[in-house]
Amino acid sequence: MPTVLMLGPYRFFFYSNEYGGPEHIHVQRDTAAAKIWLNPVALARSRGFAASELTPCTDLWPNIAQHLRERGMSILAVDPDARAIGVQCTDNELVVQMADGRTLSVPLAWFPRLLDSSADARSDFQLIGDGEGIHWPAIDEDISVAGLLAGRPSVQHAKALT
Repeated sequence: MPTVLMLGPYRFFFYSNEYGGPEHIHVQRDTAAAKIWLNPVALARSRGFAASELTPCTDLWPNIAQHLRERGMSILAVDPDARAIGVQCTDNELVVQMADGRTLSVPLAWFPRLLDSSADARSDFQLIGDGEGIHWPAIDEDISVAGLLAGRPSVQHAKALT
C-alpha cells in the first residue's frame, strides 16, 4: 500500500509508479503535499503547506526515515515539474489533463488496484500537491504525474513484467 504512516492529519506515502532516484517520502494533508528527502533528511519541495506548518514535522522525519528503512522500503523519485488539472478513468485507460494543455492517456492495466476497483472508486480521486500527484482514497492508490510522463507503470506491474 502507498500509505506508510498516518500521523494526525498527515499521511506519509509513496507513489506506486515512482522509482529510480534518491530516497524520499511524500506527506499530504488535504490537497497540500510535500516531498521529503530521506538521506540526508530535508524538505525537497512543498506545495500548499505553510512553512510554519511543516517546521514541527521536521523532528519526526529522521524517525520516519528509520521506520521505512527498518521495513526494507526504498522510496525513490523522478522529479520533473508537471501538474495535473483533471483525471478520468475509463474501463481501459487513465486519462490525465495536464496544466500545460497536454492530455496523457496510459493503460489502466499499469495500475492493478485501479483496474480491479469499481468505477465509483476510480472516480473518487484527489489532486494533491497542486496536481503533482493523484490520490484515490477508497483504494489507497497514489500515482505521480512525473512517473506517468516518464512512462512508468506501477511498481507492482513493473515487477510482474520482469
